[in-house]
Amino acid sequence: MIPRFFGLDTHKQFVMAAAVDHQQTLLQPPLRINMPQLESWAANTLTREDTVVIEVTTNTWQLHKLLSQYAGEVVVANPYKTKLIAEARIKSDKVDAIALAQLLASRFIAEVWVPDPETQQHRHLAAHRATLVRQRTQIKNRLQALLTRHNLPCPHKSLFTQEGRQWLTQQPFPLVAQLECQHWLRQLQVLDEDIHETERLIALLAVADDRVPRLMQLTGIGVFTAFAILAQIGDIHRFPSPKKLASFAGLVPSLHQSGNRSYNGHITKAGSPMLRWLLVEAARIAVRFDPHWQAIYDRLKAQRGANIAAVAVARKLLVVIWHLLHDQSTYRFLCPQTYVTKLQQWARLIGRKHLPVASSREFVEQQLQRVQLAQLTQSIISTQKGNLKVQFRNFHQT
Repeated sequence: MIPRFFGLDTHKQFVMAAAVDHQQTLLQPPLRINMPQLESWAANTLTREDTVVIEVTTNTWQLHKLLSQYAGEVVVANPYKTKLIAEARIKSDKVDAIALAQLLASRFIAEVWVPDPETQQHRHLAAHRATLVRQRTQIKNRLQALLTRHNLPCPHKSLFTQEGRQWLTQQPFPLVAQLECQHWLRQLQVLDEDIHETERLIALLAVADDRVPRLMQLTGIGVFTAFAILAQIGDIHRFPSPKKLASFAGLVPSLHQSGNRSYNGHITKAGSPMLRWLLVEAARIAVRFDPHWQAIYDRLKAQRGANIAAVAVARKLLVVIWHLLHDQSTYRFLCPQTYVTKLQQWARLIGRKHLPVASSREFVEQQLQRVQLAQLTQSIISTQKGNLKVQFRNFHQT
């Protein structure tokens, strides 16, 4: 049977499918297939000799799973690069389907790495937490704006502590503002519960990944950020160099070159926006609490400004992450006390009932051994008023 190359232009309600052979001769004219009939069409049409290409979209991975049951190979294309190759004056779903099939037959498709089902679930979970936190921040901003509108400064350290919220409910707002305040406080309580539930699940899933405690050595990266970064990166060995990983995150400068003239512009922002956002947020924390990153940030800030300096630190952090994961190395500027505190917070979030070991101390020691920092297990961990206090003896950073 002649191998066929199918191009599928996917939409929410339907798929436009077309097929060509090796010589790009049209074998199947563009055919509109409604989503409920897609599996039946695939079962009756596709064979193990066929190759199918789809572009990245909302339901890409579900379509990839379905089509892989019937086709020999399913290729996921980068839509931005495909658009540059197949730019046409006449654009329609039929033209797009044929263009995808022809590009596939010519091997001009820029493929996208297909994450395994577990990595896909981790990505969805990390994105879900980010969405919940963003919604909570929006509501907090609205409550702050409500106080500003009525010229009511909060007398407490924070408006969102128990005392602050109680004070807020006692304010003599007008009728409409009082209704707004009640609704936002109610939504805030629900979001707090949802975020706590999501974070507990992330903390539990992170225990199975040896890479999480390794990334947590970096200042600005806790268990949730490490989990989300690893979900975006996947297998580190698919990036042969730190520069490739930085390119995936869109943290490399754009290049404009013509003849003998060449100059670099701002970062490309082509790649994973989630990974780029996570790294910039981690960089902003690192420059506040880590002397090493603070010195780099201050030098770059004086030359290029605060925002460019923060992005530059984010890229440097990503280079360190590549070496930590690829070389299984240890962060040489590690702050032991801060690191152990983060591990203890991780253990408390999991809860004693769900810890893989008997106690928080054993959990911390287990994580230290996983990252070849067993010398920290000689630290004295004592309990004072229910809080864990860490004292370090005879530890020398490498």
